[in-house]
Amino acid sequence: MGDTILVTGGAGFVGSHLTRKLLKKGYRVRLLDSFIYGDAGLSDVRDDPNLEILVGDICDRQDLRGAMKDARGVIALAALVGDPACELYPQRTMKVNFESTRDTVEECKAAGVERIVFASSCSVYGANGDNFLYEDSQQNPVSLYARTRIMSEDYLLEQRDVETVILRLSTVCGVSPRMRFDLMVNTMTANAFAEGQIQVFGADQWRPHLHVQDAAEAFMRAYEAPEARGGVFNVGTEQENFTIGEVAEKVAAQVPGTKVQYADDSAADKRSYRVSFKKIRDTLGFEGKRTVDHAISEIHDLLKSGNVPDFRDPQFNNAKWLSSSDHWRGAA
Repeated sequence: MGDTILVTGGAGFVGSHLTRKLLKKGYRVRLLDSFIYGDAGLSDVRDDPNLEILVGDICDRQDLRGAMKDARGVIALAALVGDPACELYPQRTMKVNFESTRDTVEECKAAGVERIVFASSCSVYGANGDNFLYEDSQQNPVSLYARTRIMSEDYLLEQRDVETVILRLSTVCGVSPRMRFDLMVNTMTANAFAEGQIQVFGADQWRPHLHVQDAAEAFMRAYEAPEARGGVFNVGTEQENFTIGEVAEKVAAQVPGTKVQYADDSAADKRSYRVSFKKIRDTLGFEGKRTVDHAISEIHDLLKSGNVPDFRDPQFNNAKWLSSSDHWRGAA
């Protein structure tokens, strides 16, 4: 196709799948990543002739400038992801998750980049009850992570220089070359496998779920589709909205002998959001192909294979990994 696409955070949980899908489709991919979580996400593609790997920081204008040279589009995945990881170093979180967004837009303008596809999150809806939520529904963030996503969204939508598409991802799950076990479905499945039990807080709170491979497909679709221009899209499938308790029961159904223990809700995460995905289905024709059940099955198979000796290893948990200064230079 001849297009060069810059993917920031392209070695991450979603990015490692997206990088492979773009390469398979014939794109030239330039990847900008700080590799704070290592390079396992690129294990079998790093020598692909259509892949250019740059080690750099999205907070460094010079790194951004070099990465955008001759790029037609940018898919911006790089961020500090997840509430616990963001709360570790709030000042650094603001720099990575918001200030870098402004820098990215400025460098896109200078480089003549046509389109940015930006990774946001359905966590922007926060504590929002049981009703279906749409892209124009009230936002009620309860975390620094969600607030930085909203700030970046607002900035991107206010500027008119670079075409922007914003994807609000559901809670992602499943197996990835850069594996994570700090995501709800993944964590529950691992605990069920290792300990034979799952402890549930906030059993009645809603979350939408999205398989990591479907998330990668959504970014590719948003990059390619003219109809996505200037849009904000929730990404997921209505049928994959489940309460936390329902997810636990799904895990227990697939991992033999699992007991589900329901704990006092006073310690629960206050987020609850049940999301509609009509807009992305109607506009881009996107609908997730994989389910929570699929994710549970493949995670269970991964753990049974013995290829993950200890899912509790900090490398599989963003906050635990970043909490060591050895792995996070420049934290404030």
